[in-house]
This record gives sequence, structure tokens and C-alpha cells, in this order.
Amino acid sequence: MYGLKELISDNEYAKFLEREVGDYLRSVTNAPQLYSNDLRHQYAAAVFTQMRGEKITGFLGGLNEIFGFLSGHDDMNIDKYNNDVGIEYGLKYPMASRADLLRLLFQDYAKNRAERLKKIGI
Repeated sequence: MYGLKELISDNEYAKFLEREVGDYLRSVTNAPQLYSNDLRHQYAAAVFTQMRGEKITGFLGGLNEIFGFLSGHDDMNIDKYNNDVGIEYGLKYPMASRADLLRLLFQDYAKNRAERLKKIGI
């Protein structure tokens, strides 16, 4: 059963994953801010999909957007799209290491961004 204890633990883990994304981006690009928000959402969703499954990950992503409502509607649409990308990668690569997931997401960044632009126009 997923409860408050798991939610608090997962929130702390998400902060750790965010630092991993930052460290990785600083090591592979001189413009980490260009990729950061997209990859943070994609990576966390991919890792959580591997850990918790698609439904819990979708639920957590939705909670994050509800409580982040001040960021604006467009940002919420982008974040939801990126969460969905991450869920897709978590399902497609269930045994991949975190390092491999991050590398794959970074490698596919341009493709995923172009798809987002076609799909939601932002």
C-alpha cells in the first residue's frame, strides 16, 4: 500500500534525482539550463516508473503539478508531457540503470522536444 510514509520518502528521493540531473548536465554540456526542467521531469518519472509502476508515477506527477499550479498552465502542460515521456522510458527500459536512463533521455532530448512542440505547441 502506498501511503504518507512512501510519499515523504519519494519526495526526498526526487530531490536526490534532481541533483543527479544537475550533476550530469554540468558534466556533458555548458548550457545545463537548456535541458534541466525537461530532463528533471523525464528522469524522475522514468526512475519512479521502474520503482513504483506507471499508475503511482502518474499520480505523483499529477500531485506535483497540482501543488505547483502557480507555475502556469503552459508549464503544467510541458511538465505533464515530460512526465509522460519519462513514464514511457521507464516502461521501455525497466532494467536500465539510472545512469543509462539519464543518458538515453539526454540523447533523445531533441527528438522528444520536437514531438512535444508538435503535440502541444509549447
